[in-house]
Amino acid sequence: MNKQMLVPSGISAIRLTALPLFIYFFFNSNTAVATLVFGVAAVTDLFDGYFARNLGATSKFGAYFDAAIDFIFVSGIFAAFAINSYYPVWMLVLIAISFAQFLFSSLYTKKLYDPIGKYIGSVLYIAIALTLLSPATLTFIFVQIGFSLYAITFFVTRTASFTSTYRKTHFLKKSA
Repeated sequence: MNKQMLVPSGISAIRLTALPLFIYFFFNSNTAVATLVFGVAAVTDLFDGYFARNLGATSKFGAYFDAAIDFIFVSGIFAAFAINSYYPVWMLVLIAISFAQFLFSSLYTKKLYDPIGKYIGSVLYIAIALTLLSPATLTFIFVQIGFSLYAITFFVTRTASFTSTYRKTHFLKKSA
């Protein structure tokens, strides 16, 4: 394995070590430090892809490794929020469905991975930041409604797109 490939994966892995730290500080009422840990972890999400592209170390494994770590990190934080009664458990289910849709859709795109994951990840990172910076009922309602509408819209449009592509491909195969 190329040693340069380890750099972006190592940067991604920092988020795994950040999650237990975040949970520790969050549940010990040290939201400021938990927010700082989250901020550092969020920055690693920006840099792992940057270094992978600039070092010529992009790979399917790296893209999926990054997505898996994002899922674990985001789900872990939302689980902490759910335990703290900020959000209902169904938000975790919606997050899992969103990541599953990203993984499924990335199997059928020609790019290294489907950019839908960037959008979903960005929305969830913003939701986490809003929750940490303003842990109030209005924020919780805004995040629940906003992410729900966002996830449903992406699911419907992506499903329609795949259905349309499948029909065109299937129709062309039959007529050939």
